[in-house]
Amino acid sequence: MNRLIVGLCLCFFTHPLLASDVWSFEQKIAVTAKPVKGVFHHLEGAGRKHIAVSGDSIAVSWEDDHSKDPQIYVTSKKTGDHVFSKKLQVSTGLEAYEPAIAALTGSQFILAWEQDGSVYVRSLSGQRLSMTSRLSTDTASQVSLATTGHNSFAVWREQRGRSWSLWVARLDLDSTGLLVVTSKSRVEPVELDTPVLFPTIAVNDVGLMVAWEDRQSGHTRLKYSYSVDNGSSFSESQYLNEFFSNRNKYDKGSGVTRVSMSAYAEDELVAAWMDKRRGGTGYGIFAALGSDDSFGPNEKVHSKQGDTLPHYNPATAGNNAGNFAVAWDDYRQGNSDIWISSYNEDDEWSIDFSPKPASGKGEQSHASIALDNQGNLHLLWIEREKIDAPSRLWYSYGKPR
Repeated sequence: MNRLIVGLCLCFFTHPLLASDVWSFEQKIAVTAKPVKGVFHHLEGAGRKHIAVSGDSIAVSWEDDHSKDPQIYVTSKKTGDHVFSKKLQVSTGLEAYEPAIAALTGSQFILAWEQDGSVYVRSLSGQRLSMTSRLSTDTASQVSLATTGHNSFAVWREQRGRSWSLWVARLDLDSTGLLVVTSKSRVEPVELDTPVLFPTIAVNDVGLMVAWEDRQSGHTRLKYSYSVDNGSSFSESQYLNEFFSNRNKYDKGSGVTRVSMSAYAEDELVAAWMDKRRGGTGYGIFAALGSDDSFGPNEKVHSKQGDTLPHYNPATAGNNAGNFAVAWDDYRQGNSDIWISSYNEDDEWSIDFSPKPASGKGEQSHASIALDNQGNLHLLWIEREKIDAPSRLWYSYGKPR
């Protein structure tokens, strides 16, 4: 499996590789205005896809309640700019939640979100938003996106009565910027009588992969399914997280939640999630690398430093050049900080690194990341003075060393 990362030139060093050996982060840039009492920003979309890069443009999408009702917003900037554009409201209904954003070609983007019990998409080009398109038929939520060039895919969950299902749509962009559904398929062959949660999707040159939380076994497990025909059909679902128990024969395994997944190189994938297999220390960040239609063994991402503490909110990123990374937040330094890890020259997870712009005083959490094909790591996060204080969004990017 090809596992190249930025910074292979450091392979002759004998000291353990840190993510800081790979990226040097620039000064942070404000995405939103100063905190306002009672206003909270959320980066809680399925798969945590809240930042994307297309050409020389960077776009960010989130939910906040500054208008009293939760709505979805987007802003963007050119890579050399130090100020984000005026935000645009993406959603058009009474309430909206959990957006996702992905890059198209030519500095264009696709946005998806939940609004009043349905799932919608629209495109962004410059400061112009297209008309909205509804994807869902029944009550729907938790949408995520993946793109490769002009090919765009969305995954979401629907509930019909007491039955649950996952759906994938292939989307085309017409001449007006409208996103048109060209195919729509259910991932599992039949509707399920147990919930499916927080699906995520990744696409590369050989196919597309969907992963999600599943409760058919009476306990939350992660499953995945693969398609080689642009989402028209899917393989039989398999378990992503390995069964782990250190208790007794009646145990259903360690708790898992919030999988994020990204494609990298030509045919490879990285998935990361929160996993309680470490016992009484709370969630750890675990990952698996995939190629074609399957994943390899589960691997603990974070290093021993802070290993007795819980870790939260993993996000993934990858690029066509073969780079990938995982970001999360934890409290090992007293406050919540953002941490990053990637593979080192020994095909092992590097020592964790907390970028200076996203650490220190205050609470930094809920990272979302994107890797461009030059190896720059674009980082978005929520910052607040203290827990439960009003929030603000910040951005920084790491240049490859």
